Amino acid sequence: MDAGLAREIEAHEARAWSACVAATAEAEGNPLLASVDLVAGVRVPALGAIDDGRFNRVIGLGVDIPVTDALLGGIAASYADRAQTSYVLEVSPVTEPGDVGARLRERGLVDTGTRQAKCWQEPAHYDEEGMEAVSVLGPDDADEFAQVNMLAWSAPPFLAIWFGATLYADGFRHYGVRVEGRLVATGAMYVSDGLAWLGFGATLPAHRGRGMQTALLARRIHEAAVLGCRWVHTETAAHTRQAQNPSLSNMLRTGFDNPYDKVWWSPAP
Repeated sequence: MDAGLAREIEAHEARAWSACVAATAEAEGNPLLASVDLVAGVRVPALGAIDDGRFNRVIGLGVDIPVTDALLGGIAASYADRAQTSYVLEVSPVTEPGDVGARLRERGLVDTGTRQAKCWQEPAHYDEEGMEAVSVLGPDDADEFAQVNMLAWSAPPFLAIWFGATLYADGFRHYGVRVEGRLVATGAMYVSDGLAWLGFGATLPAHRGRGMQTALLARRIHEAAVLGCRWVHTETAAHTRQAQNPSLSNMLRTGFDNPYDKVWWSPAP
């Protein structure tokens, strides 16, 4: 693994996730109370209306600056100020210092057992079968885009704002597959600094197993190459001994490498 590249990509994922939260904050009235704090240069995003670590994620921890007790205290205070008790600190192989796990335990955080597979590749021009079925989406498709994601992930209706917000935000591109005019699969891409992050991949249950996510991945990788991106990256749940994650299998099938898995640390319940 190239440690320098890993640090660059982790830092870009942090910017991409914070851009998603910032886009959500732009919704009229900011009903999800989305905000991004900066603590010693570290992005600390949250959806203040819901106390959920899947959204309150500190990504790229210890990548730009080593983790200190003061930094951890500042992060904890930032979430406490926003009445959040559930948040995630992501630890990767390039998180510094190497004893960060001990520091987190001392502050009452625990290894949740969640492992997130980080994947990347140098983008290439694709000519994947089925890729022609992928169309570019815009702000007029925001409601449909959100609906597909909510149904795919069994998400509550109030998260429609989260899933649709980035269709109005700079830096994001969105794609989808339609069947008989209905949007049934989605994917998004955030591009900055010569890097592309992929997210919001979702397919309605009745349409899974037909190669739509593979086509969406291929289309976005192709677009990243056209845009001159040096690397394209994404993440998903890691395989476990009990189950293989189809999303990770799709990523590996479309040329992604999985150099490492990240560990999710959270305050003890």
